[in-house]
Amino acid sequence: MAVITLTTDFGLIDGYVGIMKGVIQGICPGAVVIDITHDIPPQDILSAAFLLHVSYPYFPKDTVHVAVVDPGVGTERRAVALRTSNAFFVAPDNGLLSFIIEDEKVEEVVNLNNPRYRLPKVSATFHGRDIFAPAGAYLAKGVPLKELGQPIDVEDLITFPIPKAHREADEITAQILHVDRFGNLTVNLPMERVREKGEELVMIRLPDEAHPLRLHPQSLKIHIGGYEISGVRRTYAEGNLGEPMTLIGSAGYLEVAIPGDSAAKRMKMKVGDEIKVRIDRGC
Repeated sequence: MAVITLTTDFGLIDGYVGIMKGVIQGICPGAVVIDITHDIPPQDILSAAFLLHVSYPYFPKDTVHVAVVDPGVGTERRAVALRTSNAFFVAPDNGLLSFIIEDEKVEEVVNLNNPRYRLPKVSATFHGRDIFAPAGAYLAKGVPLKELGQPIDVEDLITFPIPKAHREADEITAQILHVDRFGNLTVNLPMERVREKGEELVMIRLPDEAHPLRLHPQSLKIHIGGYEISGVRRTYAEGNLGEPMTLIGSAGYLEVAIPGDSAAKRMKMKVGDEIKVRIDRGC
């Protein structure tokens, strides 16, 4: 059974999402259409790229992921689709697929410029309906990617530099990648818990270092928005109501939270803002 996901900044007040689903069902009846989210902050390409990056691995092989956060709709920016060994991705060529291009080996990319696989009339303001939804539906129906348009070299796609954490001595500089609806802050610091010699440690993978750091959870001091937070907890319940805390979020990244409150609002932090993580080797 064909599976298509939708990720947009359209919200659900207007009819945009429903219209895209109608187009998909008209082309590929019976396709399972799953909403990843339609609450991306308006025109926030980085947040959309990140959420697609942490969501797509949980879907069946050959799922078609349609993502539309498109400030350049109606301009000369290209509409594209690409295929990896695991999935198809359909999106504007504006950096939205940056994480995917880094995550996966891209096998084929096309410019979605074959009018046969668009709606007959293409507006200047709603390519989600007229170009992206049809492309996703035709792919789910089994139309080969190469039929949808002219081939493109993956190197020619627009990407943005993905923010990377880096370390100097015992200080790590990182950035906020995402703010969820609870106001929790996801930081670009991949992290997991491991047990070695009976001791629970956190393992941090930094992109420019060959070996991960293995540290005691209490050795980390997180400096963010004028606050210092000591240690990395296991669950939200281990924090105190109204007090800042950190933990490893479900996506495998460091997360800053305030139980019962919004860390983003309290700390006045947003996507792209910088934080410091200091390592106390004495712990």
